[in-house]
This record gives sequence, C-alpha cells and structure tokens, in this order.
Amino acid sequence: MWGRAKKKHDIAPRRRRTQESERSRQTEDTNLFRRNRTLVGSISPLVRSASELNAHMKSPRAHTHHLVRHRRHLGALFLLFFASALFLLWFLYEFTAATLVTSSNVDSSRLEAERYQKTIADYISNRPLERLRPLLNEEQLLNYLRQTRPEVKALADIGPGGLATTTVDITFRQPVASWVIDSRQFYVDKNGVLFQHNYFDEPKVKVVDNSGIPQSAATTIASSRFLQFVGLAVDAARTFGLEVDRATIPRNTTRQLELRLSGRAYPIKLSLDRPIGEQIEDTKQAVSYLDAKNITPKYIDVRISGRAYYKL
Repeated sequence: MWGRAKKKHDIAPRRRRTQESERSRQTEDTNLFRRNRTLVGSISPLVRSASELNAHMKSPRAHTHHLVRHRRHLGALFLLFFASALFLLWFLYEFTAATLVTSSNVDSSRLEAERYQKTIADYISNRPLERLRPLLNEEQLLNYLRQTRPEVKALADIGPGGLATTTVDITFRQPVASWVIDSRQFYVDKNGVLFQHNYFDEPKVKVVDNSGIPQSAATTIASSRFLQFVGLAVDAARTFGLEVDRATIPRNTTRQLELRLSGRAYPIKLSLDRPIGEQIEDTKQAVSYLDAKNITPKYIDVRISGRAYYKL
C-alpha cells in the first residue's frame, strides 16, 4: 500500500508537468501563428505585425512603407535645394554689383564709360535696396545723373548684363552752339540745357562776344542764359526752315542777341526779354517778304512784339 501510493504520487506530478509544458508550447505557437497575422520570417517575439518598423527583420510591406517615406523625404530635400538654387540665381541675376554703361547715340570708342559707372555706383551706394533691379527708381537715377553729368539726356534702357551686372544705355545731348566762358568751353543743346562734356562734333554755331564785358565766374549765370537762348533760337529756326550760322552779342549789352542766317548777309536782332518762338516766327515772315522783294537790308529787328523792322 505504501509503495503503491508513493508510485502514484511520483507519476502524477510528472504527468501534470508534461501537460503544462504542452499547453505553454501551444500558447506560444498560437501567439506566433495567429490568424490574419503576417509572417515576417522571424521567430522573435519582438516582431509582432507587418507595421513593425523597429524590428531587425521587416516584412515586405513595412520595407515598402519605409522606402516610400524615404523617397518623399529625399524629394522634399531636392525640391528645397532646387528652389533655393533658383532663388539664388534670380537674386544674382537681378542684383547690381557692377554696371556696364553703353550709349545708343555715341560711338563706344569715344564714350568715357568710367565717368558714368562711378556716378551710378555712388547713387546705388546711397540706396542699397535699389541694387535689386526691380526696385531701381529710374527717374531718380536719371535726375541724379543730370545733376552731376548735365550732358546726359535720357536713359534709353536699363537691363541685365550678366550675373550681378546691370547694363545702362545712356542717350547724350547733342550741342547746337558753343561758347567759351571764363576759359571753359560750354555747349547748349536744342532744349537750352548747358553742359561741358561733348561727345559729338563741334557745333557749327559759335557765340561771338562783342559786348566788351569780361567773362568771369561772376557773369557765368548771365552767359548761361545767353547760351540757353541761343540753343532754343537755333532749334526754333530749324523748325521754320532757317539755318543759323552764327550768334553774336552786340557791344555794351547783355539783353540782346544777333543771329546770322545761312545765305543771308544781314543779322537779325532779338531780345532775351521776348519769347523766342514769336521772334523766330516774325523773322521767318520778314525774311520771306524780303526774299520775295529781292531786298537786302542792313539788319532785321524783331524785338518788338507783332512787328519786324528792317533798315536799308
């Protein structure tokens, strides 16, 4: 009895242990191969599903998701780099670090481009934002050039000249008359604007000073007014078909001017106090009348409004 009971006592625990180990193995197998789960090729309990991205071995689906995310990341970096490169290229294209000055009405061999490049550089240095060409105020730049370089008439074009370079095309004034004032050569264009730097041939009309008044810095303002008057008179005469050869300041006066016309031996007396257009119009009528009558006077006087006098 005692020996048989001991045998049963020894067998029962062993059987229970076997059953418990079989149950634990079945439970583990069930966790590993549960229905609707993706096999990842690993028996590691750390790999629990196809969406597991931290496991040492990934499923094809997890690997595909990882590649897609990686491609999107690289694509975003590439687009950012490409946009940055385009912006940098545009910035360098529109930025003005240097200027290239050309002219549409002056030969490049005669043009002193450095004079105007320095002036433009001074203007931009005082206005840093205008180094970007879209922000450049062309009207203010033109006014600045006219103040420092009166021979500049207009800006024909402002455009790109390469990376960080802007091309400025300048139109210069063409003189119609000249006069030496205080040992300095002055010119005037058809609009009556005075300047000293001339890129064109010497004008045909020269002012002859017979007034006897010495020219100096004190009389420069009066002399400038004469030159302006001459420039406007020469241009107005051309509109009426008259060509001026010479302009003379009579003796002991600073308010009158005598013009010599091409093909006529007599002078025309004008006044600085009367509008130029009216005097030239009266001159045209008087010259036409005298030519028709074949009369050669000593002079024509159009200084009085609405009248023209001549002396035989």
